[in-house]
Amino acid sequence: MQASVSTVLAVLAGIPAGFLLVIYGGRGKNTIISLLLVTYVMPGIIMALGIISLFGYSSRFWEIIYGNIAYNAPLIAVLSFATGSSTSLPEVYSAKILGATDGEILRRFYLKNLLRGGLLGALMTFILSFEGFSLPLIIGGPSYSTIEVLIYQFKSVFPSLTDFPFSNASFLGVIQVIILLIPLYLYVSVRSNALRSSSSFQNPFFRYRKKSFIPLVLFTVLVYAPLLFMFVKYPPWGIDYSRIAAKLGISIPMIIANTIYFSFASTFISFLISIFLSLYRQGRMGNTFLLLPLILSPVTLALSFFLVYGTYVPTSLLVIIIFSIIVLPLSFRMITQSLDTVPPSEGNSSRILGDGRVSSLFRIQLPRIGGEISTVLSIAFITVMGQFASIVTVYTRSAQTITIGIYRLLQLRDITSAYGLTEIFLVVIFISSYIINTMGRARSGIGSEA
Repeated sequence: MQASVSTVLAVLAGIPAGFLLVIYGGRGKNTIISLLLVTYVMPGIIMALGIISLFGYSSRFWEIIYGNIAYNAPLIAVLSFATGSSTSLPEVYSAKILGATDGEILRRFYLKNLLRGGLLGALMTFILSFEGFSLPLIIGGPSYSTIEVLIYQFKSVFPSLTDFPFSNASFLGVIQVIILLIPLYLYVSVRSNALRSSSSFQNPFFRYRKKSFIPLVLFTVLVYAPLLFMFVKYPPWGIDYSRIAAKLGISIPMIIANTIYFSFASTFISFLISIFLSLYRQGRMGNTFLLLPLILSPVTLALSFFLVYGTYVPTSLLVIIIFSIIVLPLSFRMITQSLDTVPPSEGNSSRILGDGRVSSLFRIQLPRIGGEISTVLSIAFITVMGQFASIVTVYTRSAQTITIGIYRLLQLRDITSAYGLTEIFLVVIFISSYIINTMGRARSGIGSEA
């Protein structure tokens, strides 16, 4: 129920926001996209605390739904924007010449492309909400526990109450995988066949760009309300850096460096693997196999790797491997979706002129999806940066990240320091996301014309 309601409402909010991003061409576009992507990876424990501080426990079910929407509607908006931007402008202008109205152009051209990204985001929303952990654990209580919460309890709470806690957890994990195979299959089945836009044509809705700014800001404020309330209640200038460092046993620069290092290395590895796999796609069944980590519990995945390889592999490398596996399905899917929008004739022409499969990919196809690559890298990077459930299983003192620091401060009941570190996290992740987005779109030359 939580996953279904969250998905429907997130789609209703996210797809219109994606279209507003297509229309808007102002200088603050990359900033808005970066802000939207930040909410997607906000640690659930922080979002839950923000919601509680804002609403209390007035309606636990709808507070969980609101948290899921705040997480996933921005992702749907960005994915819809990415596919909506690939609408063929020559076809649009041909329709305008033949008398098509703005409404007909929106319905017949843009809507189908927006829905492709929206559907991908909807399936991701359902999967992520179905695997919900922090929000139902902290806000919901026993009445709104999810399978993921029960897996955690069997691993951490129930061992003293039952003779077979790990067997029970494994059984629940199998149930979770079986149920999520259906949305995973649908996720693999969705294809984006839109062609690349021609830069010689102007967006037909360009004249509405100023009017689209206010709705975009309102949408951003809606998803950011709990976090904005945190900044009001716990001002950034009240952060006690020395106190945080003393309690965590690690300096603030080191914990930030760990977070960025793990995120960068994992994103780079998953991106390279995604590019390689895109060359040798093996049909739907092969793609489904590559996307299986999407439906595996991060806790179970990390624990399995730790039990098998923890003795032989350094903790830092183990964390990078786990993060790379977690983010690989998303990176692979988005890369292949973007490559599918490049007209086949371009790759075929390059092959006829003597390029091999690899050189054609790097010389012709990848440069054509430069804007989408920046989005892929940004989403993958901040997804890893916000990881908590997996790393909490394997981290050591020297391998702490910001999310682990927040969790440890909450365990120590130092709420003020936890919120202070959360604000540091927001600043770091926003700057990182903004830099990736700006560099990628500037390089592709589609910054304000998308």
